[in-house]
Amino acid sequence: MKEFDNKVVLVTGGGTGIGKAIASEFVAAGARVVIVGRRKDVLVQTSSEFGSSGAYITGDISKSGEAKKFVSETIETFGSLDILINNAGTASLCPLADVSDDEISQIFRTNVMGPMSLCREAFPFLKKSQGSIINISTTMTKGVVPGSAVYSSSKAALDHMTRILAAEFGPSGVRVNAVAPGLTVTDMTKEARNDDEMMNMIISQTPMGRIGEPAEIASAVLMMSSMKAAWVTGQILQAGGGIML
Repeated sequence: MKEFDNKVVLVTGGGTGIGKAIASEFVAAGARVVIVGRRKDVLVQTSSEFGSSGAYITGDISKSGEAKKFVSETIETFGSLDILINNAGTASLCPLADVSDDEISQIFRTNVMGPMSLCREAFPFLKKSQGSIINISTTMTKGVVPGSAVYSSSKAALDHMTRILAAEFGPSGVRVNAVAPGLTVTDMTKEARNDDEMMNMIISQTPMGRIGEPAEIASAVLMMSSMKAAWVTGQILQAGGGIML
């Protein structure tokens, strides 16, 4: 018997990168997984790799009402919900003077309001299953990085939401934690990874001397979702090779 047999997992941003790695690891561990994203072609391709253990929902977590749709369609498809992974996110790494109000709003709608709405909509079903929520944060909330005011602030809000909901949902048996990746090989980090000066700086500040792979973040997520972490809630697990210690 596999660790996550008969568990149902909802992963936002599950078509590529870290989200796809998380979804893949859960399927390999026996779970049935629903991935959410905006690009239908990507979702179709990824979910097809999971066979009958996978399904997809096309939508945008930053839009009002989408969270309720994601949860209700997950329940319609697989009948329950055990684990919610708030992975979908967006970033703007540039000086605040160059960021518009619309960009600020979009980042906070995606990185904070969307996950908050999903936690609210998922809670009744997670309470029934004694389930778990994992929010995907960033190690950047632990440091002061010029040019990251909007992104880091949105993820800092996500971290504090994680702690508050752990206290709020805990009496119902629902755990809430976060995993905070360092720089990881994904499409979203391609620009940063093509900047040799930035890469050299990041690697020099990382005790393990490299950047991360999506599968390594997925392993941390599965660990925090498992019964091995049954007594762990309200925690932000750094998964960045030691950067921002």
